[in-house]
Parts: sequence; structure tokens; C-alpha cells
Amino acid sequence: SPWPRSWSAIPMCGIAPMAVRCTSCCAAGILSGSLDVCDMAENRIPVAAVVGPTATGKTELGIGLCQRLGGEVVSCDSMQVYRGLPIGTAQPTPEELVAAPHHLIGFLDVNQPFSVSDYVEAAGKAIQGIRARGKFPVLVGGTGLYARSLLRGFSFEENGRDEALRQKLFRQAEEQGADALYRRLQELDSKAAEEIHPHNVKRVVRALEYIQLCGEPFSQQAERSHTAQSPYQYVMLCLTYRDREALYRRIDQRVDRMLEQGLLEEARLFFNRCQGSERIPTAAQAIGYKELFPYFRGEASLAEAVESIKRESRRYAKRQITWFKREERVEFLYVDSFPNRQALLDESLARLAKWGVVKGGTAFEQ
Repeated sequence: SPWPRSWSAIPMCGIAPMAVRCTSCCAAGILSGSLDVCDMAENRIPVAAVVGPTATGKTELGIGLCQRLGGEVVSCDSMQVYRGLPIGTAQPTPEELVAAPHHLIGFLDVNQPFSVSDYVEAAGKAIQGIRARGKFPVLVGGTGLYARSLLRGFSFEENGRDEALRQKLFRQAEEQGADALYRRLQELDSKAAEEIHPHNVKRVVRALEYIQLCGEPFSQQAERSHTAQSPYQYVMLCLTYRDREALYRRIDQRVDRMLEQGLLEEARLFFNRCQGSERIPTAAQAIGYKELFPYFRGEASLAEAVESIKRESRRYAKRQITWFKREERVEFLYVDSFPNRQALLDESLARLAKWGVVKGGTAFEQ
């Protein structure tokens, strides 16, 4: 069965007139339509995090949780923060934005840098605002470093930043190739290199920038940032597929849909904007844009560029799965193991209860 036509058909916490027992959640003591947010020890804020590889239905599940728990979505995607790139970054549709309030979507100019420390600060403020309104925060996205840094309460030092040096390193990556920069990082800080993927140019550049300015390994700064205590009671719900080929087919189909929706024109406008710019926008490294740039320069055919997008998207999905397997507070939910999306939603609520993020109780008063 497909997703329900509208999540509004699912009882929202706070307006359900009665409690109906849901067989998928009985073991966790959850009553459909009567979910409550746990009273956290040490005043930790409860957060549900829907994470996982691309094309698994994270946005849809996040909206479903919001409508059951009276929640709001906080995006956890490093590229969806940028304005003017809704198709290539797979930002929520206008209909999805109406279905549940969303935060940190399309609010930055593409030329404005946005680091993981910037994200942790912005997302933390968004979560505080959601709680102040009496709502439930639902983190949704596939950027593992953002999710880990926010939810574990990492702290970041603001030293070791220089815009001119950063742009110089980005230009070197373009001229010499990303592999050359990664080999330099391996030589200077092998521990950091083990934690950063060679194709993650942004993180490689950040590490080299820090090393050159501060004179110490980037990994030492990372270790210091891990000492803080998390302010959140959370669990990551990682959506994926048991059948990896089924996931890859979904990714390919998603790329085809993006092209039908106008990705080529969106990427061309972005490409033209980048020409002659001294500062290379971070979003230019996003999958879906960087693969089309050679086509616009006449260096590849459109078919080659599209296949490159699909191939890099599949590789990225594999890296995302590997990343989330290293997390401690994570529950894997295999989408192809559920008969329909309602069953997936019910099981997600059960897993949240298992980790003490929500609990069963009486229905909220209207």
C-alpha cells in the first residue's frame, strides 16, 4: 500500500477524542492518538531524529511524526539551507511545508558559508523555540556529521578560520583534484583523514585550513569538541532498505524526477552565477550540480552527466549507511520490510518509546 494521501488522516496528539490501541505499539505501551512526550531526567529535551540515506522517505516520515506528536521539523541537511536550489537539494515541497512547520530550509544565500558549528547553533535555537511553543522537535535529514554534532552536544572552537585561505584550498581542489588535497591531509593528520571521506571536499578543506592556521592536528580540536554532554534525549531512526538494489533504483528514479522538475535549468542558472566568482559556493560541491557543470562547459554529454549524478548519489547513500552504523543511539528501520507506511510510522513511535523519547499516556486535553 502507498503512503496515506494525507497525514492529516492520522490523529494528532492533542486533538484525538479517544485512545485506540495500536497493535504495532502495544509492546511499548503506546496508545494511538494518546502519545505524550517524556518528562526528561536532567531536563534534557526529547528529540526524534529521522536520518538515513537519500531517497528513503525521511521527509514523509518526519511529517507523519510531527502530526502524531504535535511537532515541527528541523532540517538536518547541509545543502537544503541554501536559497534558490530547491530541486537539486531535494527541499520539501510547498505541500510538505504546509503539512508541518519546517526550520532551516532555504534561508541562506549560496555564497554564504555555513559550517557544522553554525548548524549546531542554528538548530539548537530552532529546537529551543519549538519547545518554548510547547511543540515536539523532529530532526529530519541525512547529513550525519550535523546530526551527530547537534545531538551529542559537541562544542566548537571558532579559531582557525580564514576565508582567503579556504578559497585558495577550494581552487586547489578544482585544479589539482580532490584526491591531491586528501593525500595532503593524510600526511598532516592521518587520524582526521580516517574520519573524513576523500570526496568530502568541504571537510578536507576545513581540516587543512585549521591545521595551517593553528599549527596542530584537526583531530585534536575534534576530540576536544566531544567532551560536552548532550542536552537532548534522542534516538536516531535510520531509514534504509534491506535490498540495496531496490534503494539504488529509487535513487535513480529520484534523479529522473528531478530532471523532469527542472534540475537542468536550476543547475544552469547556478553555474552561470558561479562563473567569474572569486568565492566558490559550498553548494557547488553538492551532488546534482557539480556533475552537470562539465556538461555546461562542453566537457561531457548530458547522458554522461546524468549517469554521474546517479552514480555519485548511490555512492553517497552507501557512505551515509556506513556513517549511521557507527552511531550509538540508532534504530534501523528497513522500509522494504513494512507492508505500508502506516506500519512504518507505528513502529517508529514504538522505537521512540523504547528509548524514552515519547511514552504512552492519556490523550492531551484540547
